[in-house]
Amino acid sequence: MDKQSYTCVLVSDFNLQNFAGYAANDPEFPNLKPIAAPQGQPVPTLLDHAAPHWQSAPDVAVIWTQPQSVISAFNALLTYEQVPVREVLQEVDEYCSLLVNMSGRVRYAFVPAWVLPSYRSVFGVLDMKTGIGLTNTLMRMNLRLAENLEKVSNIHVLNTHKWIERAGTNAFNPKLWYLGKIPFGNEIFKAAVQDIKAALRGMLGYARKLIIVDLDDTVWGGIVGDVGWENLVLGGHHHRGEAYVDFQQALKSMKNRGILLAIVSKNEEQAALEAIQHHPEMVLALEDFAGWRINWQDKVQNILEVMTELNLGPQSVVFIDDNPAERARVKESLPEVLVPDWPEDPLFYPATLLSLRCFEMPSLSREDLSRTAMYFSESQRQDLKKTVRSLEEWLRHLAICVQVEELHPANLQRATQLLNKT
Repeated sequence: MDKQSYTCVLVSDFNLQNFAGYAANDPEFPNLKPIAAPQGQPVPTLLDHAAPHWQSAPDVAVIWTQPQSVISAFNALLTYEQVPVREVLQEVDEYCSLLVNMSGRVRYAFVPAWVLPSYRSVFGVLDMKTGIGLTNTLMRMNLRLAENLEKVSNIHVLNTHKWIERAGTNAFNPKLWYLGKIPFGNEIFKAAVQDIKAALRGMLGYARKLIIVDLDDTVWGGIVGDVGWENLVLGGHHHRGEAYVDFQQALKSMKNRGILLAIVSKNEEQAALEAIQHHPEMVLALEDFAGWRINWQDKVQNILEVMTELNLGPQSVVFIDDNPAERARVKESLPEVLVPDWPEDPLFYPATLLSLRCFEMPSLSREDLSRTAMYFSESQRQDLKKTVRSLEEWLRHLAICVQVEELHPANLQRATQLLNKT
């Protein structure tokens, strides 16, 4: 990965110094160089095209505000004045216009969703009532914010609530606010930096595209060559069996969003394939895998062969194996392959996979969603090639049909992807 530093303008109505510190010192790629706009002036900062922080053509902007500071109607609601929701949403629309106008000054812009401190619960059970509850109104504001900005390709609304949930009681600290105008605890800023960097890695083309998994005690419990597929721990009324099923479902969800799956396992291929094809609790089918190497060869060599077959480099690969010795071997031999530390207890497998921040994609095309099927079809074509006597005979069997289309909004995203590959 490149060593370039990416300038990041920080626009906020509160003190983002702690966020800037984490952003500048976090070792993960990409390197960020924060530039703080004047604190407490988000709207003037967005309006002023000639402000110094915009003049250097920054790469990234983070516009992080409190709802009451930029939406005056919501500020009135905080004092329990009666304000129609439509007036609040109208101000959200106006604020979004400022963000859209700003978007041309940067390559990427991130807008954390609005939140309120968890200790604000005056309305209690009425908090979700339309026209009364602050939470209800804030949810509508965030939804309007996301809807207004979703068509602006370089603005991304971030899920702040996820950071709040992770931080728990450390999310808000009133003392920090009164002493330094810092509304959040440091755990929030750390999580924000991690998510923004993960998103940038995807936008810069460094998202992981392939998950290579082991089988025994990874996708299912037990060693299939020893116990047979009928006796594997998978599904049923068994806590570990349920966890393996959920792990497979998590892998399937990755595949359904365009991440390729492959198998590298030390096993008898026939026994392993029978388990995949015949075990009634298998979530993953053979067609869900873009490739596999199931043999007794060195896993590093098998991983290299899978990468070659799928035309992917090591920087695109995640390798998951329950065996720490195999993980260490791959880490040492293929340092660009991401080998996450893996829990010993399979009950933590699904959560560990879903918590990885390496699969961020700025967009999803139809081709992305059907990528595994395309690779599987290619594998079948190559198998067919081995059975025919000439290239001409192979091409006749393929019955290729070329369809020419004019460039239009429906295929523009895919055309851009293909141009970026050439």
